[in-house]
Amino acid sequence: MVNSRPWAAAFAMLALCCGEQRAAGAAERVFVLSQAGATLSEIEEGAGKATHPIALGKAPAVLTVAPETALAYITHPDIGQVSVVDVANGLVERTLTVEGSPFGIAVTKDNRLFVGDWNDAHISVIDLAGKVPTKKKIAVGRAPAHLELTPDETLVFVANRESNDVSVVRTDDLTVAATIPVGHAPFAMALSPDATRLYVGNVQAGTVSVIDTKKLAVIETPVSGAMPYGAAVTPDGARVIVTNQQAGTVSVLTRNGQPPATIKVGDYPEGVAIGADGKRAYVANWFSDDVSVIDLDGLKEIRRIKSPGGPRGVIKLVTVP
Repeated sequence: MVNSRPWAAAFAMLALCCGEQRAAGAAERVFVLSQAGATLSEIEEGAGKATHPIALGKAPAVLTVAPETALAYITHPDIGQVSVVDVANGLVERTLTVEGSPFGIAVTKDNRLFVGDWNDAHISVIDLAGKVPTKKKIAVGRAPAHLELTPDETLVFVANRESNDVSVVRTDDLTVAATIPVGHAPFAMALSPDATRLYVGNVQAGTVSVIDTKKLAVIETPVSGAMPYGAAVTPDGARVIVTNQQAGTVSVLTRNGQPPATIKVGDYPEGVAIGADGKRAYVANWFSDDVSVIDLDGLKEIRRIKSPGGPRGVIKLVTVP
């Protein structure tokens, strides 16, 4: 599982979406996770296809990144594993065995991994500092799809697809602070840069539940496209980018109540990441095996990049020379 290409740059941050400021002289890089191809590959500027694939185990599904490191954590629900990938060196560092079907995932600075079991109603907490995973389980709703950690790492939000709600888990005592009803089949989630709003895509409702993270309640429910599956927020917090799987589009929602703009992309779009300047979005198109690059100022797709089969997730990283 080793990619021979060396990665010389030191990593300042690795992120699923962007709310951070880019350091002077920093360079931005984008990676795509492909399920059928079982790889994590780089999307290079000007290239017609993804390059330098890192080979993974069977059917990778969801990924997250460790704060301030170059380690990516990727779930494999079909085989009950989590891959720990050293992106800087292009290799799989180790593989963790996780009971059940690990899907949604989040990791803290103190090396704790929160993993949702897609075929059950709990999340597991794994102590990465120890050699043996902790068997701590926290009861949540059914089919925990995605996890979203607040920047201060006090809370983990869990989208429960089959329970139509979001669980709010405290990271200190591992208790559930609240359960928030949302729309039908919540899946994608994204926090605003100031962490005051959580946007939840409701797959079967074609809507986005907007949660006030202080009140822990839904405050509005704008319409998106058919089957919202991925979400990200621009660095200024002004726009929410939602991928609509069935529609083959991306919706751009604003906070001023205007109807969302719609952008045509590839087939079955899922994961989305936004560049640090807020001007570009990268969308993984699961069925057309490519990544759409979107100009967010012009609200249009500007190019497609071929990727290994079944791209489902996108991450963006910032490197410092």
